[in-house]
Amino acid sequence: MTQSIWDVETYDSGLFAAAQLAYERAIRIGTILDGNRARGIWFPDRNCLRKKIRDHAGVNTGVKKIEAIIKPFKLDEVKEALHEVGVSGITVTEAKGFGRQKGHTELYRGAEYVVDFLPKVKLEVVVPDALAERVVEAIADAAQTGRIGDGKIFVVPVETAVRIRTGERDDDAL
Repeated sequence: MTQSIWDVETYDSGLFAAAQLAYERAIRIGTILDGNRARGIWFPDRNCLRKKIRDHAGVNTGVKKIEAIIKPFKLDEVKEALHEVGVSGITVTEAKGFGRQKGHTELYRGAEYVVDFLPKVKLEVVVPDALAERVVEAIADAAQTGRIGDGKIFVVPVETAVRIRTGERDDDAL
């Protein structure tokens, strides 16, 4: 039995799974004639296809999305800190939520009620990998009050970034 060239890593993409099956079927039925050719169909070699898969999975884009949930009154300080480290644009969304801070009780027209969700602001910033750590530090330093409910920061790799107007991709799209 022929050992599969795909045993080292498994990929979820349907397109590449189909290519894998076609390649292995060609090996099983003996149609691989010359190098990577089978009856005139070119099958990319293992490393070429793996690079395509990794690029498709967003491993090599060099771009990170940083999401921060902060207290609303800290927005101006965070915005200024981001400007100082070289961030050229941010997206801000009003949000409500709770964590360890939980909610609080308020009095309205003589009736007491519990406010479960507290007002927050969600910032989204997409930056090159080289700038990501400085951006996280800038947000954390500017948003910190030392009290419960200061917020959270999440860093996520970006698969692809496209500037709609020009079609630029990844780092160039920022």
